[in-house]
Amino acid sequence: MKELIFGIIGGTALLMYGVNMMGDGLEKASGNMMKKILSVLTGKIWSAFLVGVFLTAIVQSSTAITVLTVGFVNAGLMNLTQALGIIYGANIGTTITAQLMAFSFKFKLTDIALPVLGIGFAISQFSKNKTLKNVGRAMMGFGMMFLGLKILNGGVPYMKESESLKYFFTHYASIPILGVLLGACVTAMVHSSAATIGLVMVLAQAGLLDLRSAVCIMLGDNIGTCLTAQLASMTGNINARRTAWAHTFYNLFGVILTGLTLPIFLKIVSGVTLYFQPKADISAYIANSHTLFNSINAIIFLPLTKYYVEFLNKVIRPKGENHTDKKVLDKLLIDTPVAGLQASRSEIIRGAKIVKAMFIDVMDLVYTGDSKKIALIGDNEVMIDKMQKDVTRYIVEISKKELTESQSIMVPAMISSINNIERIGDRVIDITDLCKIKMEKDLEFTDTAVNELKEIEGILIEMFDNVIIAVENKNQKSIEKMCELENKMDYLCNEFQKNHIKRLNEGTCSIDSGVIYIDIISHLERIADHVYKIAMFTKDELFGNKRENN
Repeated sequence: MKELIFGIIGGTALLMYGVNMMGDGLEKASGNMMKKILSVLTGKIWSAFLVGVFLTAIVQSSTAITVLTVGFVNAGLMNLTQALGIIYGANIGTTITAQLMAFSFKFKLTDIALPVLGIGFAISQFSKNKTLKNVGRAMMGFGMMFLGLKILNGGVPYMKESESLKYFFTHYASIPILGVLLGACVTAMVHSSAATIGLVMVLAQAGLLDLRSAVCIMLGDNIGTCLTAQLASMTGNINARRTAWAHTFYNLFGVILTGLTLPIFLKIVSGVTLYFQPKADISAYIANSHTLFNSINAIIFLPLTKYYVEFLNKVIRPKGENHTDKKVLDKLLIDTPVAGLQASRSEIIRGAKIVKAMFIDVMDLVYTGDSKKIALIGDNEVMIDKMQKDVTRYIVEISKKELTESQSIMVPAMISSINNIERIGDRVIDITDLCKIKMEKDLEFTDTAVNELKEIEGILIEMFDNVIIAVENKNQKSIEKMCELENKMDYLCNEFQKNHIKRLNEGTCSIDSGVIYIDIISHLERIADHVYKIAMFTKDELFGNKRENN
């Protein structure tokens, strides 16, 4: 009995740790792929569904993908419809682990657990390439997972002889409701439905569980796995909470429907397994029940997503007035650097749009003297200062994680970009102060000077527009346009300063107005420099590439 207890404790720990390590290694190794997939995700439910299947098949953790999805929705990077598609797909993608486990029982993959663990360790320790290191960690996790199964499987003879275990599973676990509760509680505690399914397979191999009882525990697994997403959404906005509840209601509906039609579902599982795997043992039946449950659930919900979103909007109501606030720099995303960096990029884009609006307002102040603009510009400056601190702090937190070479290149580029945005805000404030002096002294610019400023304003607005496009999605045409606009800006500022000196000599412009005009031109040129610097980062570093030339 002592060997059995120790085997269950150690085997379960190895199984859980192996599943987590394999998922963590695969997630980091596939970081660039995840970034590309997330960046091209469209609003169509089917594309989101396929992304959910594919990403979870790579990462092997529906919980991780669901929590990540909650973070994206909370950050405003994804809408509820997209999130639902990913959740549907994630539930299917995670069943691959169970299929691998079932496969291992038939083909004795557990016998290669130690060699795979050793090879993975060698790769992770001696490889200099970060992607290969993460592949090595994933192999170590793979080996640990099957080593845990092997240890658990070694306890099967003891389990078969244990009268107390037989009594418990015969009299209690065989009751559907208790089986569901057992699966839900165990999965909620270990945060891994895959680990629970592995345990169920071992128990079934020992003859302690029949297919009916195993399916009931599997149904409970799908409820227990919702807990992590619920905890993650507690500090989120209304859309994050709706996403977490969407996952919970989705799984609850499937469990209730399957429970009410359990005899029919068992016949479907048996029929499908006998057709495709006529010589399969009970572990294959359990794995197939997991896959079929989630597949059938997705087939039911996919056409009804529009109505499901309406249902969620009605049932999950906001608690306060600020329910639409977005928390772009969500802490949920930090543990997945590819997502955290994407959130940081979104905040940089938002910052660029804010300083563009500040610039337009201050130029209107220059022309019209509308004092209402001063308060608006000041409020935006406070927002930009806070944003700079928040983004910098957030990126520093991301930098503490294990990053790929590409992600490491992006970190300083993002900090520099948000710093340039903050400096643009400072320059706008400097121009605002000059406008205050101009208004206090009742100074005027000549029509020629105003027209020159408007020409510069037009170029700067075009520069802002192009840099926003370039940061959103590396755009070579926008980058080339920025170089052209920067050269034009330098030329015009130089020419307009010469024109100003000429006007002073001719006596058509006052000295006081002229000083302010020259200072404004100087600040505008500096603003253009900061915008141009951000654009240059989009050529390489902001997209994870080393800069080859300046």
